[in-house]
Amino acid sequence: MSYKTLMVYADEGLDSDTRIALACDLAKVFEARLIGVSGSAPVPPPVGDPYLGGAMMGEALTLYRDLAEANVTRAETRFHELADGEWRGHIGFPAELMIEQSRAADLLILGRRTDRAPFYGPDPADVLMAAGRPVMVVPPAAPRTPIGWPAVIAWSDSREARRAVAAAVPMLRQTGTAHVLEICDDEDTAEARARLADVVAWLGRHGIAAEGAVRGRGEESCADAILKFADEKSAGLIVAGGYGHARLREWALGGVTRALLDHSPVCLLLSH
Repeated sequence: MSYKTLMVYADEGLDSDTRIALACDLAKVFEARLIGVSGSAPVPPPVGDPYLGGAMMGEALTLYRDLAEANVTRAETRFHELADGEWRGHIGFPAELMIEQSRAADLLILGRRTDRAPFYGPDPADVLMAAGRPVMVVPPAAPRTPIGWPAVIAWSDSREARRAVAAAVPMLRQTGTAHVLEICDDEDTAEARARLADVVAWLGRHGIAAEGAVRGRGEESCADAILKFADEKSAGLIVAGGYGHARLREWALGGVTRALLDHSPVCLLLSH
């Protein structure tokens, strides 16, 4: 398995430039086709504004649509300045556009959620939940790229983690050692080591050098423990299953996926 088509979301700003540059590097490594995508939805006028009635309402809607088209055009111009690839830009909600276009790609490359969502930028959680493709989230200023640096696999014995590791195999072949980390209660350590031995052996059969690591639960959260471990290993990539619990529960109570999406300083590859 390899990545034959990469899809990157483009908009305005340095974060987008960083993301596109990384996508270009990955496309060269995998000899993959690169597709740039951008969307912008017209912001609806304020509800109940007495001055936006009749013809004025029509003018306002036209203005908002023109602004959305201008956003997409600027994103297209910047993409072509930085990358040699195909372009798909449309008026509409960015997350919905990425989900729709994901049929053409093996890996989706996005940035973190910003205050531009949902009209001018996608929430990666929305894309992850519905696209059926692995998503790589690039932080604003990643200290290192995934290529050539160690990777950390945040393992839990779940469907989401298995899918994430399988989806990450092409990327893991390009990294340094893959450290498979499971955080568990002290009484589950022996079982965790047995699980990790299976994962390490499976990765080895795919040509990926891997090591297992078990950490007990402490006072810090699982997400903080993963990020600390990744920092200790100088990781360039964290691989994890996305939203093993209901997303609403993670939104209300907090959870590993949500915390990693918000705070991971290195690239994060997720699959749901």
